[in-house]
Amino acid sequence: MLEIMKQLALDAVDKESLADFTIGTVSSVSPLVIRQEDGPELTERFLVLARSVTDHEERGQARIWTENEPDRWSEYRLIRRNGLKQGEKVILVKASGGQQYVVLDRAAKGGEE
Repeated sequence: MLEIMKQLALDAVDKESLADFTIGTVSSVSPLVIRQEDGPELTERFLVLARSVTDHEERGQARIWTENEPDRWSEYRLIRRNGLKQGEKVILVKASGGQQYVVLDRAAKGGEE
């Protein structure tokens, strides 16, 4: 009886895996559509984008000094143009339940960028 209960618990955990990784290809940017290698197309409604695949702005401070000037801090504003482009391969993680996918980053094969 105990063995049957253990097997049922293992089967339940296996069927409800917490996250699955997959690779997708950006089919369209506006609206965003990503085709999974082993599954259907995903539209914006099902996608959560990591910051590494979006255009965004960063603000901060940088320390600047020269031999002739004392240390000083300067404010900076950096705009990162990291938005996805059609044809790019991306790493997807399926959230529990399979309704949402997180686009983690771009995929590189064998160290290629």
